[in-house]
Amino acid sequence: MDFSSFLPDIDIEDGKKRVMGNMSLYARLLSRFDGRKMSENIITAIDSNDEKALGQAAHALKGTSANLGFPVIIKVVSEIDVLCREGKSCEHLKQDLIDATESLCAAIERFLSLV
Repeated sequence: MDFSSFLPDIDIEDGKKRVMGNMSLYARLLSRFDGRKMSENIITAIDSNDEKALGQAAHALKGTSANLGFPVIIKVVSEIDVLCREGKSCEHLKQDLIDATESLCAAIERFLSLV
């Protein structure tokens, strides 16, 4: 099956490699991914100016995204993480995170309907 229609939201081939090609396992992991909640945690931390919670939430989403093959989310969250560590505002990236999360969740739903 050609998965190119899911790019850039999901790098399915990269994600499959991480589960040794087991598509059933990969689909199960995707179905359990709660990106909206993880993104909400980041936005809440930004809004409350909680640098510790922001760092933890960003690290969690970035790691999960790396393991499942979500390059767009990794890019946005990495920017947030760097700004957080530098003590700079990342308020301007909230909408980018929301947009990337919604696009990713839609791509996951489309993908899961096919496998």
